[in-house]
Amino acid sequence: MTPTPGSTISFLGVDGSGKSTIAEALYKQLAAAGRDTRLLSRRDYLRGQPQGHVADANRAFYDAGLRALYSFARTDDDRALGELFPAPPGDLRDGALEEELNSARITTNDPQAITAAALAEIGGRLVYYASVVRPELDRGTVLIEETHPLKMVTKLCLVASQITSDEHHARAAVTALRSATMVLAPDPFRDVPVLVRCDPQRTYERLIASRGGLGVLEHHGLAGRGTGREAYLDLMVRVQEAFEDVAQNWRCVVVNNDDGDQDRSVKRAAEAILADPRMARLA
Repeated sequence: MTPTPGSTISFLGVDGSGKSTIAEALYKQLAAAGRDTRLLSRRDYLRGQPQGHVADANRAFYDAGLRALYSFARTDDDRALGELFPAPPGDLRDGALEEELNSARITTNDPQAITAAALAEIGGRLVYYASVVRPELDRGTVLIEETHPLKMVTKLCLVASQITSDEHHARAAVTALRSATMVLAPDPFRDVPVLVRCDPQRTYERLIASRGGLGVLEHHGLAGRGTGREAYLDLMVRVQEAFEDVAQNWRCVVVNNDDGDQDRSVKRAAEAILADPRMARLA
C-alpha cells in the first residue's frame, strides 16, 4: 500500500524566540499519537558525517557558504579570516576552527560575499530537500524543522544590504531575499509553516540568561558593526519585520511566545499548531 504523503512543519522566528522548545513539544505530542515523526536539522545531518556523492553535494554547499561568509572578513589585527580555512577538501566542521571564527573580532566584511553566502544557503537547502527531506516525505514521515532555512538567508541578506554604501550591492541582497521567499516557500498542500512571535527585548534576555552571550549570527558582528545588545535588537527587529511579510504570503500558523510562563506559552503554541486545519491530513 502506498504510504500517505508526509508533511513538513517548519518554524520561523528570531533568535531566542523559542522555536526549538515548541518544535520539541510538538514532536513529543505527534510521536505519542503514533505518527512517524522526525526532528530534522541540516546542520545535524552534516555533523553526522554522511558518506556518498549526495552527501558530498550537501557538504559542498555548506562549505561554499561558510567560505564566502568569512573569506573576505578582516579582524582588528588585520587578519583575513579566509586564511584559517584548510584547502579543499579539508573538513570545515572542525570544532577548533568554528570556535576561532566565532570569537574573531571582525572589523570589515564584503557585502557581496555575505550575499553569496546567502545564495549558497539557498542552493544547499534545495540539495538537502532533494536528498534528505523528500525521501522522508515519500515514506509518509512528519518532519519537524525547528528552523526554516529562510531564517539564515534573511539575516545574511539584511546584514549585506545594511553595510554597503553601493546601491547596486544593496539591491542585490534585497533581490536575493525576495527570491528566497519564493524558492524556499513551503508546499501549500502538505507543509505547515509556523511563525513564532516574540518581543526581541525578551528574546535577548532569554539568550543571555541561558547562554551568557550572543551567537555569531545574532548581531552585526560579521559585518564589523557591533556585537552587543543594540546590534542584536536592531538586526532582530528587521528580521521579525521580514518574517511578518513572509507569514502572510505563506499562510503561516502564527503563535506567540511572549508569556513569562514558558511552559504555558509553549503548550498554547503547540495546541494552536495542532488545531490548524492543515494538520487534519496528519490524522
